[in-house]
Amino acid sequence: MTDLFSAASLLLAGLLGIVVGGNNLSACSGTIIGTGMVSKRSGILIATAGYILGLSLEGPKLFQVRERFLPTETSAQVFSILFATLLVFVGGEFARVPLSLSKALTGAILGVSLSAGTLQVNRYLGLIFLFWTTAPIVATGLGVVLVGLDDRYSPQNLWLKLSILKAGLLFLGFFSAYVLGNNTLGLIVGVPSSQTFETAVVVGLGAVLGAFTLGQGVLRRLTEGIFQLRYPNAFFAQLLGTSSVELASQLGIPVSITETVSSGIIGSGFARKMRVMNVRNVFLILTSWVVSPASGAIAGFLLSRLFG
Repeated sequence: MTDLFSAASLLLAGLLGIVVGGNNLSACSGTIIGTGMVSKRSGILIATAGYILGLSLEGPKLFQVRERFLPTETSAQVFSILFATLLVFVGGEFARVPLSLSKALTGAILGVSLSAGTLQVNRYLGLIFLFWTTAPIVATGLGVVLVGLDDRYSPQNLWLKLSILKAGLLFLGFFSAYVLGNNTLGLIVGVPSSQTFETAVVVGLGAVLGAFTLGQGVLRRLTEGIFQLRYPNAFFAQLLGTSSVELASQLGIPVSITETVSSGIIGSGFARKMRVMNVRNVFLILTSWVVSPASGAIAGFLLSRLFG
């Protein structure tokens, strides 16, 4: 049974890698593809290079999430965590609610930890919740401030300004993928401690496969919305989102890059008095921030009791 759970866990980790690589492609390369800066194929290659490099260099920093809350996990517990995460994400897709996979996975780890009796309310857990609460708020506020400063102090030469912003967006496309690789993909790889290398290979290959398959559809759905953003709005939103997640990664904190980028977009939109989202969409986004970890925790707890 242990071997069966281990094999199934590798398969689930690969599936989650595919989902992450495809579903987050637009957040990484959507701007540079949608505005015609690079071709679709080049944008995907930039993203996949970032995924693999981020996972390889800094992914292990996120292993501590599982290590701290579930120091000695069983193969059944690993399976429960990954299966719960996949169920929550698929459920969100069917319900058309944009759930955060990294938050659902963290919630699943906490749920299984609670079931195993190892969950402790400590400083690290408080730091996770602090980042989850403040990162979107800070990104929204800084989006307003930075766009205001751009309006006031940016170069008057339009072509110079566009050249700077394009170069910045090209770099941020790669940096966003790098951050996603070290934070979200690293979080997935850290779940099974007995199969770290195998899981890293499977998740990395899955992310690349997802970018070239699922990512095509995601780009078609979302690049129109990104294209409508002005260059400064897109630049500052992506800069704030990726920087927040990279800071969290240094502390081993899992943070959703899509949430922070979305918050930056909302803030930059407020600065320009743009209606970037209707009330219903904003409500769905805010709801998902709470539903993702909560549903992951519940699913992880129940599956751990079922297979434990």
